[in-house]
Amino acid sequence: MSAEQVGGLQDHPRWGRLPDLGLDDRYDRLVVVAAHPDDESIGAGGLIARAHDRGMQVYVALLTAGEAADPAVTDGSRHALARMRLAEMEAAVDLLAPGAPVVFLGAQDGHLDECEPQISAYLTETLGQGGRTLVAAPWREDPHPDHRSAGRAAATAAAAAGARLVEFPVRLWLDADPGEAPWDRMVQLSLSDAERDRKVAAIGAHASQVRSPDVLRSRLAHLAGTVEHHVLEPAPVPDPVSDPVSAPVSDPVSAES
Repeated sequence: MSAEQVGGLQDHPRWGRLPDLGLDDRYDRLVVVAAHPDDESIGAGGLIARAHDRGMQVYVALLTAGEAADPAVTDGSRHALARMRLAEMEAAVDLLAPGAPVVFLGAQDGHLDECEPQISAYLTETLGQGGRTLVAAPWREDPHPDHRSAGRAAATAAAAAGARLVEFPVRLWLDADPGEAPWDRMVQLSLSDAERDRKVAAIGAHASQVRSPDVLRSRLAHLAGTVEHHVLEPAPVPDPVSDPVSAPVSDPVSAES
């Protein structure tokens, strides 16, 4: 993202001037879905910190290890990168919500479209009777295809469980023009200084993704403000993918494994 894009986002007339998300006593659990390590910190770090501080149960479902993040990494090095990113995810979530579990589903980075039904089924079972659960997942129209798949699976599960869904853009904030944001469908969470600081620290914990100071400064320039934006998408919820599944999700494990 260029300096012009960063400034353009914060200078947009709707930035920081949206309805409040309204995290209130209706919810006692937050389930966060992340397609890759760092999605949760970039898109919902403030929300995770707020939920934890309010005494809500926080649960994070990580779908892939983000092993395909660096195209220069050879197949033999992807396992090492995956382990590094899983450890970074644990550290980041612990900064935001100490003690919150991170459950790794083990899907293949870049291929979430092949296992959307399995992801949705797992999330539906996890949510159970979700009337008091808030689900936060990647935006279904985010530029990254894995984010779109994760968002569709989460939306289907939330609808089945009766949970409330909010969606967070990720690549939209990093790559897109501010005019492409769905401002009319967005709400905001106003962050305290402490919540902002924890979000900044959590983003920084994903060190493999912010190796250079310039990259880190670019990411934080617009993500480290005092507001966090989320999308409220209208119904209907998209139907699950009906194509045959060639790569089922593995049994969930702790991200520490």
